[in-house]
Amino acid sequence: MVITLFGDDNSRLSARLRALVEEYAPGDLATFNLLELDGAEVTLPDLRSVCDALPFLGDRRVVIVKGLLGRFADKDAEDSGTKGASPAAAFAKELKAYLPQVPESTVLVFVERRKLGSSAVANALRSGGTVEDFSLPTGDGLAAYIERAVSANGNSIEHGAASLLAAAVADDPSRLEPELEKLLAYRGGDGQITVRDVRELVAIPIEVAVWDLTDAMYSHDAAAAVLALRTLLERGQPGQQVMGAVASQIRNLVVAEEHRGASPEKLATATGMKPFVARKSVGALRNFKPGEPGRILNALRDLDLRTKTGKAELNSALEFLVVDACARRL
Repeated sequence: MVITLFGDDNSRLSARLRALVEEYAPGDLATFNLLELDGAEVTLPDLRSVCDALPFLGDRRVVIVKGLLGRFADKDAEDSGTKGASPAAAFAKELKAYLPQVPESTVLVFVERRKLGSSAVANALRSGGTVEDFSLPTGDGLAAYIERAVSANGNSIEHGAASLLAAAVADDPSRLEPELEKLLAYRGGDGQITVRDVRELVAIPIEVAVWDLTDAMYSHDAAAAVLALRTLLERGQPGQQVMGAVASQIRNLVVAEEHRGASPEKLATATGMKPFVARKSVGALRNFKPGEPGRILNALRDLDLRTKTGKAELNSALEFLVVDACARRL
């Protein structure tokens, strides 16, 4: 039996791996019939040797290979440009030929905590056995997943807090599990995880941290926008980085305006925006008249130049710009 477990949902993948071990090499039998190999170093002769060995006392032997694709990830492009068989292609060919020969007495499990990809080795794994996907959802689906995970631990989380946490870890999903553990430990199994908890305990990228500020700008709420700006600065975010993050959000609106009327899905496809960024931009654009996002972006560029040439003090000038942007006076 050959099984490949892959994906960045470490919690579910680990639970599935434990279940396989408990089923086929339970209790003390694991001492004799469970072997773990490093995919970065394992050779085909090594793999064949351990898989072909008979189990001791029990009926099954479990062999786990972790991280094989880290050695052969996404090599198809390289392989196609080489003369003769590359090491990756040769390994994939031998692996594909061997996997159907794995004895029934061996449960061979490949563990990849990443996307499976389309390399020759990944395709060999697909064709040689069962493949189980443990990838985390993305976008709104990740926020819903977080809410379910927190609920399963006997806690609850505000929808806004789940969305903020999802955005904070979107570029590095491996952060989700430790961040959730930290938040759950902070609440101690009692109470609801709030937006404030996430802001105080989780490292939030600046491009996400400015959402309160830009959302207030979009909805003409100058008081909320100034409060959000001051909060960012008081928490130690450099004014130049705040301005750059705001400019990035406004630039997305400018791009969305060039595709005004397009759905978020079409905008993402046409521009390469991440789906959740496209959705946010399409929704925000409804609060602007034609040309307004471009004027705000030009004002930000002008402020950047004036602060770099010593003609303006950044934090104060940025506050005035935020107020004028909320009133659309730029």
